[in-house]
Amino acid sequence: MSHIHLPDGVLPVWLWVLGFIVVILIWMILLRMMKKEELTRRFPLLGMMAAVMVLGASVHILAYHVNLTVISGILLGPSLIFLATLVVNGILALFGHGGITVIGLNTLMFSIEGVLGYFFFHLFWRLFRRLSLAVFLATFLALAVSTLSMIGVVSLGTSHYEELIHQGKGKRIIGFEFGKEKESHHQEGEPEKEVNLKRFMAIILPVGFIGWVLEGIITALIARYIHLLRPDLLRLNEESR
Repeated sequence: MSHIHLPDGVLPVWLWVLGFIVVILIWMILLRMMKKEELTRRFPLLGMMAAVMVLGASVHILAYHVNLTVISGILLGPSLIFLATLVVNGILALFGHGGITVIGLNTLMFSIEGVLGYFFFHLFWRLFRRLSLAVFLATFLALAVSTLSMIGVVSLGTSHYEELIHQGKGKRIIGFEFGKEKESHHQEGEPEKEVNLKRFMAIILPVGFIGWVLEGIITALIARYIHLLRPDLLRLNEESR
């Protein structure tokens, strides 16, 4: 739900450039910190989970697509999930899930889900010692935070969107009803000149809540299945020490 499906040219240049700069800096830091042996050993799992996330993004439920970034974060850990989301968002951009310019911001949004999901999972596992509950709560909270982060990022470009409206470039962008008319203040056919963030949030958050619950259930079921086949991948034994 936190994926930004905006085409190129919609977000202001400073915003998407900043996204790329932050991603590059984090990527360079992680490569310096990670051991080459660990990266080589876990590279097959990274590739597999990246493919799972791409597949999940193609499944839409009630205008919501399942990211599966939380289960990927739990399995890969905070460092590798960032590298995986960078690859995933590059592929999704080529499929038309947002423009090339939003790859950096989308990588950050996905990474928020994966990293928070990892830490929330281990926190709730220590508290409750119930796998399904820990995974569900971790997924729900991580998705909620990342969705709010996405709304915050989109809101930063409000003045730019209004400039595009004023220039007549596009009437509707991700739920902002730019072309809706006001009979009392506008002539017939003249679009609004303001972006209604409250309307955007009123659309996104209810749909998001349903999606967070659904993805929480799906992720919990996947985690239980993994626990039956390969419990070592969840590294729960480390929490018992």
